[in-house]
Amino acid sequence: MMKRSLLAVAVTALTSQAVYAAPYMPMDARGLAMGNTGVASAKRAHAPAYNPSLLSQGSEKDDFALLFPQLGVQVADEKELADEAELISDEIFPQFEDVIGDEFSGLEFNIDQLNNSISSFNNLLTNFDASSDVNDIATANDDLKQKLAAVSDDLGALNTSTTDLTNSLRGISGSPLSAKLGIGGALAIPSKKFAAAISMQGSMNISARTQLTDSDLELLSAYVPAAQEYVTAAEELTGVVDTAITNSASNAADLVTQLDNLNVDNILGVANGFTSDTTIGGNPVISNGELSDDANDPDLSSTVQVVAVAIVDFGLSFSREFDIKGEKVAIGITPKLQKISTFHYADEIDGFDDVDEDTLKDTQQDYTRFNMDIGASYRFGGSGKWMVGVVGKNLLGGSFDYADVLVTPKDSDGNINGVPYMLEGGKVKLNPQFRAGVAYNGDWTSIALDVDLVENDPVAFENATQYASLGVELDVFSFLQLRAGYRTNMSASDANVASVGLGLSPFGVHLDIAAMANPSKPEKEAGVAMELGFYF
Repeated sequence: MMKRSLLAVAVTALTSQAVYAAPYMPMDARGLAMGNTGVASAKRAHAPAYNPSLLSQGSEKDDFALLFPQLGVQVADEKELADEAELISDEIFPQFEDVIGDEFSGLEFNIDQLNNSISSFNNLLTNFDASSDVNDIATANDDLKQKLAAVSDDLGALNTSTTDLTNSLRGISGSPLSAKLGIGGALAIPSKKFAAAISMQGSMNISARTQLTDSDLELLSAYVPAAQEYVTAAEELTGVVDTAITNSASNAADLVTQLDNLNVDNILGVANGFTSDTTIGGNPVISNGELSDDANDPDLSSTVQVVAVAIVDFGLSFSREFDIKGEKVAIGITPKLQKISTFHYADEIDGFDDVDEDTLKDTQQDYTRFNMDIGASYRFGGSGKWMVGVVGKNLLGGSFDYADVLVTPKDSDGNINGVPYMLEGGKVKLNPQFRAGVAYNGDWTSIALDVDLVENDPVAFENATQYASLGVELDVFSFLQLRAGYRTNMSASDANVASVGLGLSPFGVHLDIAAMANPSKPEKEAGVAMELGFYF
């Protein structure tokens, strides 16, 4: 019978391989809880990730701060792929599979029974003459009608399940899931005159999708027309025999004459050992009255493709407050050394089990580049509690190749059954990112608004991002921090995220946790983060 690899393996691939776009989104717990804001509201050790000029915006009593570790993970399902894939795997595909059946039930069984009935009919007519019993022909014809009715019933159910399955598969083809893993840390020494920080940020961005080929979708749609051809041939045979029996008035000699006049031999010849005109890869779906090997166990050509990018930044930030026409403006810069590694993996989903780590590593390409972030910030208002900031990150950009990858066709048991072919690689771009923010930093309350000034391209397969974020923090006696935020992607619909977080800061030790999710459909995007810091 037809294997479940088209669906079950595709779903396994999709749900086990993460996907992620490359927005401006550091993975710190405080910023994440406040909607991923920070360009004008980040504090001390968080400044290098958001805006290095903020190192010079603290109070004179601020001393050094250590932040390590920062850990975060985000997952997203932009098109609700996981729900649809689960529905296909749990309901739609099993229904399709049940209708196709096997040698004991379903379409395969009933086609085999129809073939046996036609063969028996052929043997009966071959030996039928004037001395034979007409009732034998009538009985054989009634049996053939029963077998034909069973196949016809299967076709109605198969047409419905095939339509549901192909529509769902087309819907998920090319749709990504997404996730990001991040780790970071920083040591900051704030100062109005000369501030500095050392920081490390690492992220793993992986883009993956399942591409269902037209040939596989056509395969799923081939069963109904092929079986319908067989039904039509069998119906013509039973119709001719009914007409001959009616005209012969139960006389065997007349029946032989009627059958000859109605060309029953030609009609029987089409039905007996029937081969369909409908094909799979050039081979008939039904061959010699049975589902062909290609129809029972097809070789599927759809692929799982993974593009991964690991980025590690080692930065040294400097900041100073300048007097510009009587106004105090802080300017910061972060020269940084980046190590970028790209990976590319692809495999046909038929026979796919899991990503081969050795194959993935074989495509690894490493790059070491110099890059730079520059930011500025300005306090305003009578009490100096308002701040506006702007930052440009990765100003030198970069373009990084990911390698061609060899795809080896395999059957559903993982055995090589075709000629390997090469899937072309491509480029991942690390474009400059620009963001502006405004914040109110009071004694008890902080409010922040950040907006991306440009649209950020994805790593590979996902939506572009341009975020607008709003966050608030309530500081209770400098011991407990309660945070909430909201973020929307202006480049995509229904891409909003609400976030909450909690901070504990006894005696200069800071423990922060945060969680985020799409408020209407959490499965579309969710994430968590935590960090440990020491502020003095």
